[in-house]
Amino acid sequence: MPPIVWGLGAVAGLVLAGLCVATAYGVLRPGMRADIAQWSVAQIATLVVTAAIPWLVAWLAPITISVNIHTLPVLIGWLLLAMLAFGMLVLLPLAAILATGVWWLARRRRTSALRQDDETGV
Repeated sequence: MPPIVWGLGAVAGLVLAGLCVATAYGVLRPGMRADIAQWSVAQIATLVVTAAIPWLVAWLAPITISVNIHTLPVLIGWLLLAMLAFGMLVLLPLAAILATGVWWLARRRRTSALRQDDETGV
């Protein structure tokens, strides 16, 4: 393959990695962690199920994609669809996993703090 193709592939890889880092940062920043810690079990379950649905569709549906790209607008359209698929198949589950972890750790801390208060009689 020509070097330009390798260069564009590397740039695309960096963009996708940057999106993953931005998603992780968005979920793990202190303000969002405090918000997530207040979520109910139903909200966490809804997020996890929502993140799992695209993977179930990809796994169960016999999807075959074949494209012929002859114009720039068609190329841009397919790139946008690929970015949407990346968001639904990678970024949404990443956010769901991180949010579930944040929520679970906050819940454990709360439970541990309540136990300590009970033991000390406060």
